[in-house]
Amino acid sequence: MIFYIIILLLLIAALFWLGQLVLSNPGTAVITWGVWSIEMKTATLVMAVVAACILFYITIALLRHVFNLRKNLSRLREAHLGSKASRALTQGLIQLTEGHWEKGKKLLIEHAPHSDTPLLNYLAAARAAHMQEEYAQRDELLKLAIESDGKANIAVGVSQADMQLASDQLEQAHATLTRLRELAPKHPYVLKLLAKVLYKQEQWDALLELLPELIKQNLLKNDDMHKVQGATLQAMFHQHAKGKQVDKLYAMWKKLPSAVRETNEAILLYAKALHTAGDDAACASLLGSSLNKHWHDGLADLYGRIQHHSLANTIQQAEKWQLARPDNNPALLLLLARLYNQQKLWGMAKHYFEASLNQAPNAEGYLELAELLETMNEADNAQHCYRMGLRYSIRQEGEKLNLAPTRRPQTNPQASKVEAPVTPYNGL
Repeated sequence: MIFYIIILLLLIAALFWLGQLVLSNPGTAVITWGVWSIEMKTATLVMAVVAACILFYITIALLRHVFNLRKNLSRLREAHLGSKASRALTQGLIQLTEGHWEKGKKLLIEHAPHSDTPLLNYLAAARAAHMQEEYAQRDELLKLAIESDGKANIAVGVSQADMQLASDQLEQAHATLTRLRELAPKHPYVLKLLAKVLYKQEQWDALLELLPELIKQNLLKNDDMHKVQGATLQAMFHQHAKGKQVDKLYAMWKKLPSAVRETNEAILLYAKALHTAGDDAACASLLGSSLNKHWHDGLADLYGRIQHHSLANTIQQAEKWQLARPDNNPALLLLLARLYNQQKLWGMAKHYFEASLNQAPNAEGYLELAELLETMNEADNAQHCYRMGLRYSIRQEGEKLNLAPTRRPQTNPQASKVEAPVTPYNGL
């Protein structure tokens, strides 16, 4: 500002000096142009030149003002349209939230070119088209979203894959996620979506290869991802177990990350596969080792169903677990019942079946006890167990099991080793 004031003062001083110079040296100036000739005083010529300069300046200023006015009007128009687009974005999102897909989509598309955030307009409009099952329009709007912001490839791609998965367009979702993974190999949500797509496509080999990265990024926490992991392992184990390919089961187990091999779910699936493949020795070794480290009812249940090389040693180990767990765990009691039943110590088996069922009734347990009682020639007690198992299967309500005492001789002389104190009923 000071600079302009100084320039203005200098100009005034120069004009004043020039005026004094002209007035102090009067004379005549002649301007000749062809046949034309103009004669005037020098002072008049100077004033004419100054006036022409002033007029030229004013003309230039007016022209600049006119052009600036057009620019200003254009800016005002853009500002008005931008403000209108901002309000339309808000209203469009409200319409989508209320489920008015067509109204919201129309508002968002119409004002997207003037919006400060056209990417949001097109993404939200694409979501509306998806909800209307207009998938071709949805994909076209997503293309416009990418064109509006070239840096949003991943964001738009993730939205597209998410919607494709939701509409069961699995092939398209797989292709989209494969492309996204090339752009961002470690992107967590891309990995999660890809795992879900592979799960639905039952591509277990590809899922197994993806599993280490999912574990590394801690993406298996929620129930859905646990289901993906479990289904992958179950399918792969089942494939090898069905073909009795024990060596491939061993190799697959070693290939799994240690974080997976330490989970009870994975151990149980692997143990079941070994049992199905006919390798009960390896199955028993795995289950026994795991139960020694930490108790798990599901592992104990399978441990009681498989064939053991040395039942006496197995029962001895189970009795040690019982001493270490004085809470009369029903799964442990059922395990002992099944082991004694395999060894044909029917009196002991009967006792532990009864103790387990009085704590945690289950239909299969009632059936096993009823069949054992038939073997022991206790027909009335067997019928009673059948009835209780049927009632439990229908009503899912437990009731105390009271077997009638019997004096009939048992068919197996070893069954006389029986009677341990009966575990009291803890109230169902």
